[in-house]
Amino acid sequence: MTIERKRVSVLAGSQLVGGIGVASAVSVGGLLALALTGRTSLAGLPQTASVLGAALAAVPLSRLAARGGRRRALATGFLVAAVGATTAFVGAASGSFPLLLVGAMVTGVGGAAGLQARFAATDGVADDRRGLYLSIVVWSTTIGAVVGPNLISAGTRLGAYVGVEPLAGPWLFGTASLAIAGVLLALLLPTSRVADAAPGRQSPLRATLRGMLSRPDGRLSLLAISTSHAVMVGIMAMTSVHLKSHGSSFTFIGFVISAHVAGMFALAPLFGWLTDRLRPASVIALGATMLLLGAAFTAASGWLDAGHGSHRSAEAGVTVGLVLVGLGWSATTIAGATLVAKVSHESAMAATDVQGASDLVMGVSGATAGVASGAILAGMGYMGLALVGAAALVPLAIHLARNRATRSEGGATRDVHAGT
Repeated sequence: MTIERKRVSVLAGSQLVGGIGVASAVSVGGLLALALTGRTSLAGLPQTASVLGAALAAVPLSRLAARGGRRRALATGFLVAAVGATTAFVGAASGSFPLLLVGAMVTGVGGAAGLQARFAATDGVADDRRGLYLSIVVWSTTIGAVVGPNLISAGTRLGAYVGVEPLAGPWLFGTASLAIAGVLLALLLPTSRVADAAPGRQSPLRATLRGMLSRPDGRLSLLAISTSHAVMVGIMAMTSVHLKSHGSSFTFIGFVISAHVAGMFALAPLFGWLTDRLRPASVIALGATMLLLGAAFTAASGWLDAGHGSHRSAEAGVTVGLVLVGLGWSATTIAGATLVAKVSHESAMAATDVQGASDLVMGVSGATAGVASGAILAGMGYMGLALVGAAALVPLAIHLARNRATRSEGGATRDVHAGT
């Protein structure tokens, strides 16, 4: 097995294992917050804290990768996240909402490591295979992330068995899976340093962002990744709270979240292949369309639950909607991340700086959406939350339309010159 393939295999394995516990724990975050505080407006904070933790860890982990290699950075990220999951469990078990939020935030460091892992898969890879290799690592999360939410019932039984708040139990799965993923990376990931990430080439975050925004592909990648992540987090974070308040069982909630996560990761290789074969902008446009359709279905589900139909029909609608949101997120972020990898390998900026800045923007946008989601759900309902998500796609749609018009004008100009 070549070093390149071994690296991808180990990265994929760590994503698979790490995703199991994280998905089961984060899936109950909103329900746990509601149980501890009794306030729907605060239900999105655990998910938000986790996303914010990933955002805050993005740049430090990228700098650690530049100094000590990918193995040290990724293993550190997952092991720190295991400590965070343990802290969240203690907070939930003791009824301390602030401690739960601290633990969720530290657990988010594992999310940052997972995002860095997809870029690690592109190190030394030819241009026409970056999208595929990146998507293989993303795809590997499918099994763990789909299995995880279906462990909610088992996790609550574990919590009840040890004599604490039942919803605290799934966080123990998070501790175990994150620790195993960290050890796996520390022992098996081939040692490597990002070729163009020497510390002497690193730039301040502000300069890196300016450099990315000065490039058309950099601007598109940041807008696509941040928008899709905000829409996905905003809708998904409040779905379990909405469903539970309308009588859905933990089993159904776990199924819906699993279906959503399957949408996020299961077709990743297809979207990676399409990104390599087509222009990334085309795949981003496809993803944005699916996100819009997903928002429409979830809005319809909220309308039905508001007294205009049966809850069974609403459950069907939210299932279809969340799967579409997951698929849209997958297409958009894979194509966007491939653009980020292109910028990081072709620009004068250090690769880890570009990748860390991108993950930071992605995390901040998701955290912002998570903070707002609870208040929007409380004030506008689930239908209103979904409609706000649809509205958030407008700037990306305008940008894509302008890019297409610019390319068309450029092509027409070339044809005129060719005929003269």
